Amino acid sequence: MLYLVLAAKSFRRMLVYRAATFAGLLTNLFFGLLRAYVFIALFAAAGQERVAGFNLKEAITFTALGQALIGPLRIWGSTEVLDRIKSGDIAVDLARPTGLFGLYLAQDLGRAAFEALGRGLPLLLAYSLVFDLRWPAGPLTWLAFLTAALLGVTISFGWRFLVNLGAFWLVDARGLARLASLGVIIFSGLILPLAMFPPALVGLARALPFAGFIDAPARVWLGQVQGAELAVLLARQLAWALGLAAAGQLVYRRGIRRLVIQGG
Repeated sequence: MLYLVLAAKSFRRMLVYRAATFAGLLTNLFFGLLRAYVFIALFAAAGQERVAGFNLKEAITFTALGQALIGPLRIWGSTEVLDRIKSGDIAVDLARPTGLFGLYLAQDLGRAAFEALGRGLPLLLAYSLVFDLRWPAGPLTWLAFLTAALLGVTISFGWRFLVNLGAFWLVDARGLARLASLGVIIFSGLILPLAMFPPALVGLARALPFAGFIDAPARVWLGQVQGAELAVLLARQLAWALGLAAAGQLVYRRGIRRLVIQGG
């Protein structure tokens, strides 16, 4: 119940930033449309109906989904925990009755829900006014997509939380955060569907946690994974979500011991 309250408060807090949300929506839409026209040029140059298993309609839909998920996923990273460690405000969090991971995860889920409704969904609707998008085939596909998207947000948070904990050991961990964001940008599916990578890299890219950000939910949306393959995809996402959470808890406990030692 406490975590639901925290998520709801985080959702309401985001209502204050309506202008920033609208500006982000316009920015994502603008660059998303540019990327869509890049795919149009790509398919025209290839002279083929399908490229790496995608037709043009599916490729544009993939792009739209990627742009819509930028906000909920915080694809460019975040430094909230990093900043609190650096400033010493993390001491306030240590006095709270909730664990740090659960506290910030609940707040991040509330923020992501707002971003999805206030930024992601309007972007998809605006996209559909320009292009003919492919939508999920039925309620089960919608449910599977929402599950994959929720797991993607959870994986994203776990990764960001883990990277932020580098501030316990580094004087300025922002460089680490920027470096870590490169893996997300390249291997999440934001730039290209992972199926369009060189064949030797596709398997590796899909084995990384970043594939669960955009590539996995988009493949579910498009109906490219079904049955046992869908179950494996969701199980892989769940494993990464739990694994990153466990790693974050372990690193956090070690970092706190170091913080106490430094404080005397």
